[in-house]
Amino acid sequence: MKYLNQLEYAHIPYRTHANIDTVPEEKKIKNVRKSGCGLCAVCMMLDLLTTESLSLEECVKISEACGANHGVGTDMTVLAPVIAARYGLVYTRTSDPAEAVAHLQKGGQVIAHMGIPEGKTVGLFTKGGHYINLISCDGERFCVLDPSYTPDKFKIPERAGRVDTSHVPYLYCNVATLDAETKPKRTKYHLFARKQDGM
Repeated sequence: MKYLNQLEYAHIPYRTHANIDTVPEEKKIKNVRKSGCGLCAVCMMLDLLTTESLSLEECVKISEACGANHGVGTDMTVLAPVIAARYGLVYTRTSDPAEAVAHLQKGGQVIAHMGIPEGKTVGLFTKGGHYINLISCDGERFCVLDPSYTPDKFKIPERAGRVDTSHVPYLYCNVATLDAETKPKRTKYHLFARKQDGM
């Protein structure tokens, strides 16, 4: 199983904010370390769901070619359909955690869009916006691959005790807890499945 941590890839350029005129040009040139959680999530999803392999360098090219990099970071609603078409997958999206759980239990994979809940300054998985992989669920807890995990990430007071890190890189988080931390006013869960699974 492939685990990718974006923090290890400062050497791979990734241009974001491409269509935001108010952002100075020099700030648009970033890298996978800064803005590549969505790219890492896509590459890991493909590794788990298919027999294909997608490098981060190639994923950058796909994202930039389809315009998924036009805003802050990666727009999964733009990138996901392109990836699904290229690799023969079925892509749907939902904001219903029950649908995400059922999808995982049928053999699909989920990329969740995490954020900061209203009234808080720090989210459970991010201080802004972040994509993580949900790779399985026992009905109560999601098994998570976090593309920006560090040994200290879940030790700060706002996060302490809320994520089980005893089996790194596999993290475990209660379904309701994780759902409450998804990005406000955005699609929460991006669902991917093999066509032959009939999902």
